[in-house]
Amino acid sequence: MIQEKTQNPTMGKHYYYYYFIIFFLYFSRLRDDRVKTLNFYEQTIPQYLPDNFLLFFKISAQTTEVLIGYLSNCEELMERITPGGRTPIELGKKLLMTIRYLASQETIRELSDHFGVTPSSLIRCKRQVIKAVVNNLMPKLIKWPEDRAGMAQRFWDLPGGNFPNIIGAIDGSHIPIEAPSDNPNAYYNRKKFHSIILQGVCDTDLKFTHVNIGWPGRVHDAKVLRNSELWDYGFEDCDYGHHHLIGDAAYPVKEWLLTPYRDNGHLTNRQKNYNTCLSSKRQVIERAFALLKGRFRRLKYIKMQTVEETCETVAAACTMHNFCILQGDILPNILAEDMDEPHPHMALPFRDNNARGQLKRWNITQAL
Repeated sequence: MIQEKTQNPTMGKHYYYYYFIIFFLYFSRLRDDRVKTLNFYEQTIPQYLPDNFLLFFKISAQTTEVLIGYLSNCEELMERITPGGRTPIELGKKLLMTIRYLASQETIRELSDHFGVTPSSLIRCKRQVIKAVVNNLMPKLIKWPEDRAGMAQRFWDLPGGNFPNIIGAIDGSHIPIEAPSDNPNAYYNRKKFHSIILQGVCDTDLKFTHVNIGWPGRVHDAKVLRNSELWDYGFEDCDYGHHHLIGDAAYPVKEWLLTPYRDNGHLTNRQKNYNTCLSSKRQVIERAFALLKGRFRRLKYIKMQTVEETCETVAAACTMHNFCILQGDILPNILAEDMDEPHPHMALPFRDNNARGQLKRWNITQAL
């Protein structure tokens, strides 16, 4: 008797699954090949003209080369070569990937496709560079002015009136972030978005001489100041009140920190003149924030897993901001388009207003 061969109905289904997987993997690979830029770092970037390089990275090629020299011996950037492992990514490529990350709002996937690396490799490299900048360059580049008298003279020479003994301008700036998982309401600020606060002091060259990073956006500027080391050492660092910082009305008046008179509708002409002179000198900190965010546009919205990593990123950007200024690498066109809009601060009752600070403000008011 001849038996008929019966076909197992499940066998055909298995073949369909196999074909589907093969086609999916094949077309996925084709899609990746279309997206990735081949030899972008090795061939395309070296052909950039100086203006094109500056437009893409917001830092000149010359400044980048100098920065590579400063970071070349940093332990954070050293990688072990394991037998049979991948070739380590060279320092220049790591640095340019990080600079482009800070200079743009491109996603990690887009950046990794640009430079022909995996997303995990790009994340690892940028973390290495950011840690190297913060640990090795930040203490050297963000520091209090040593020549206080010279700095006071440079502030005096700025247009807008003769305001004596200024060695820095202070203000706070909001850095927009993704809502953190831990206590997100604390980071929701009065401008209706989540942020951390960058408190900065700058000099006449728009370099930061002190930064405090990471307080939740809901916190008032005065509280940020009171909880920073500047509050503890400001009087001493300003030569025991001989020199001073200038800030807006959000801050309390101290012997080492002068602020404008609150406009209650009854200010004298001298008080109005004092406010005008102080405001004109204080513009440097607004311009410093504008230049920082204009060059490093990642600070216009940071999406990271932890607030700590966000703070490190902001600190690295502030450090590289100073490095660029010291190298004469300034983008003046950015200042006009990215100036932070003036914002009114909620007034707080300052019970600890320093009487000597008020007396010092009154003396300067009479002398102007």
